[in-house]
Amino acid sequence: MSALPLPWHEDAWVSLNSSIDSGRLPHALLISGDQGIGKLRLATALAQRLMCSAEMVKYACGACKTCNLFTAGSHPDMRYLEPEEKGKAIKIDPVRKLCESLSKTAQQGGWKVAIIAPAEAMNVNAANALLKNLEEPQSKTLLILVSHRPSRLSATIRSRCQKLSMPTPETDIALQWLTGVTNDRSAAEQVLPLAGGRPLLALDYLQSDNLEQRQEFEKLIAAVADGSVSPLAAAQQCHKLDGELSIDWFSRYIHRLATTELADKPNTAIFGFSDKLLLARNWIVSGNNPNLQLLWEELFMDWVMVFKVPR
Repeated sequence: MSALPLPWHEDAWVSLNSSIDSGRLPHALLISGDQGIGKLRLATALAQRLMCSAEMVKYACGACKTCNLFTAGSHPDMRYLEPEEKGKAIKIDPVRKLCESLSKTAQQGGWKVAIIAPAEAMNVNAANALLKNLEEPQSKTLLILVSHRPSRLSATIRSRCQKLSMPTPETDIALQWLTGVTNDRSAAEQVLPLAGGRPLLALDYLQSDNLEQRQEFEKLIAAVADGSVSPLAAAQQCHKLDGELSIDWFSRYIHRLATTELADKPNTAIFGFSDKLLLARNWIVSGNNPNLQLLWEELFMDWVMVFKVPR
């Protein structure tokens, strides 16, 4: 079976294939965009396209020996690198091993490809170790960095990569794909807006309990705002949640609130609170392991004050 790009990847896929056919594929590619739009899927499809030994046009065949090795996760010239645990940093030793494997001759005689996702999870030492590989690229070697927040990568690393910025797909395309996968248009229409138009995140909501968790979280936010739940009690319920994900939920809740209920009676304090959420998210993703209990306590106390200041 071959990994295929998603429908909204078509323009990027055409461009990548053109680069392959003309021999202009870069040695390093930075694919960036919001989480939940299939950037890793695109990177994987590209990697298999390069590994495929059959004479195919545009896509990997999915049936040759190299495609079978790829699908089984045992292709000797393909490497994935991700955090050992979600939310943790990618450290220097795995990056060194990755660079060492890329410096060797391809065992299958074709391309060597490595995918790092999310690339911004690399700590400083790991990123520095990667730089040597970027500065001394090997022939027929492609390093693909997949990033939700490319601004967190060093300017030096970004400058060594060809950039491919992926937008969130148009609603009609995303809805059509999600409906096809789930066979439930009503559910797709309900969940896609909650996922900010990001189809793979919406699919995750439908296939897991993340949607229920998000809805419970939004109820808690509302309860803190109206005073029925204290900030300390709310923080105790939140400190074990995925910090980055729940901050994203909070931000999108505020956006929805500002454009619906508060559209005719704007509360300027809500914009200042949004800035605090952004700082909190940056702190969480920094890898410094902040105390989430204290972080949520401070955020919820500030959230209460949003509705106590003069409008």
